[in-house]
Amino acid sequence: MADQGLLAQAKPAGTTNTVLYAAPIDSSASAVLTVANDGTGAAYDVAIKDFDQKLVVDGSANAYKLHTGDVISGYRFNIGTSFPLSANLTPGTLLTSTDQEKTAKFESFYVPAFTEIDVKDVLIRQVTLESVTGTFAVGQTVVKGTAPNTATCTIYAVNTDGGNNIIYVGPTVLAGTGSEIVAGDALTGSGGATGTISTGGIGTGVQEFVFSTDAGTTYNQYLGTAFTQFADRAYRFDVSDASMSGKLFKLSLTINGEWGPDGTAGNSDDGTEYTTGKTTNGTAGSGGAYVQYDFSANTGLANNTNIYFYEGTTGTAGNSAYGGSDRYITISTAYTYDGFYIYDKEGTWVNSTDGFTFSGTTYTVSSQTAGPYGYVRSYSGNNLYVIKGTNSADFATSDTFQDAPKLNTADRSTVTVSSVGVATTALEDNYLAKDIANGNNEIDKITSIVVGPGERLVVESATQNNTFSLIGFEDASTAFTVRNYTPAAADGSGGGGAGGGEGGG
Repeated sequence: MADQGLLAQAKPAGTTNTVLYAAPIDSSASAVLTVANDGTGAAYDVAIKDFDQKLVVDGSANAYKLHTGDVISGYRFNIGTSFPLSANLTPGTLLTSTDQEKTAKFESFYVPAFTEIDVKDVLIRQVTLESVTGTFAVGQTVVKGTAPNTATCTIYAVNTDGGNNIIYVGPTVLAGTGSEIVAGDALTGSGGATGTISTGGIGTGVQEFVFSTDAGTTYNQYLGTAFTQFADRAYRFDVSDASMSGKLFKLSLTINGEWGPDGTAGNSDDGTEYTTGKTTNGTAGSGGAYVQYDFSANTGLANNTNIYFYEGTTGTAGNSAYGGSDRYITISTAYTYDGFYIYDKEGTWVNSTDGFTFSGTTYTVSSQTAGPYGYVRSYSGNNLYVIKGTNSADFATSDTFQDAPKLNTADRSTVTVSSVGVATTALEDNYLAKDIANGNNEIDKITSIVVGPGERLVVESATQNNTFSLIGFEDASTAFTVRNYTPAAADGSGGGGAGGGEGGG
């Protein structure tokens, strides 16, 4: 027996609908309702409903795959360490904070509508170093001279294989009386590394694409470094930087695309542009311009497939240098996620402090994207009746969540709330008693009340002179069956595994 005795009590303000008691989805209550007047007679109403809110959702009638008992959620935990799909976190799993004080249930992984990657065109030189101490790294700067008379370059790639100490740097920025770097110059990295440019150690500058996955903080040429993207999501290559003017950023399954491996267009080794899931906006070099690829649109992409990037203006011979056998993106199906939806959250999870441990790894909640969550009571046409989950906020206009197909290989669709038809405290004429007079200091009772799983007992008094007391007991109940959407291929070997996205990445 879950609870017994006084289940709920309230003395609501006059003419104000009040949810006196909300039965958990896994319990029912048998009770007696007592209405005690404090000396000024007042009529009262009592109603019972099997939902919290009636939502009007977007789309055509019955457009979504929603069923009684489905879990829905718009509340997201964002985590500091990517969570691998291969860890097999099952929908409905209870997550407990490391201090054991808070809990939440896992609903599905979050995939953003797209992940943005910024692209620039940079003149890059290969610089060979000797007498190196410390470690040079992508994103660092190297400096010749002493302020205010310096020459500064940014590192876009590093090659230390086979004893080499090669850095790939962008154009030199001169300050004061600083001069261009040459062989024999001593360079100091912003990370503390030092080295001397070898004799003949400065190569000829070549225009190259460089990429940033951190909103432009660090750009990387990705030479000898994995440039991995996942087959279950979309990537938006932002080509709005002025350096991209006149450039065509393209992908191909063939080395150097339409140029072919030999770097000369018009020969038998020429490839074709990869266009599956491709969308574009604007003109490269102008504000808002991008090239986007939704890799989930190609179900034939195998794990570790290489897709080569190149410059697609084949009429200009020098542009073949943008591509090559080491200019590629690796497509992976070993999915990881930086966020996931939760429901039935208990306790106050503190960002950057609270986390949970799963399969021996601790994950810290870095931030939270608040939203409602709960369960589907019924769905017909554009009317969706929902039961709010534990501690959930009300659903509101423009809130979104994913539907829950019964077929585990089906794609989930994003549902948007167009309006709220019936609020949490509002009724649809579901009265047990209406306008019942309760005189001065009188006590009225309604006996043999049964409140089923997910049902709500709502009361109203004409004035604030009636106290409502629900006395009885709760029993566990399986009358309401909860269903979590569980995708196929939960081992990360392919297929789905994530909920849909909202907003940008």
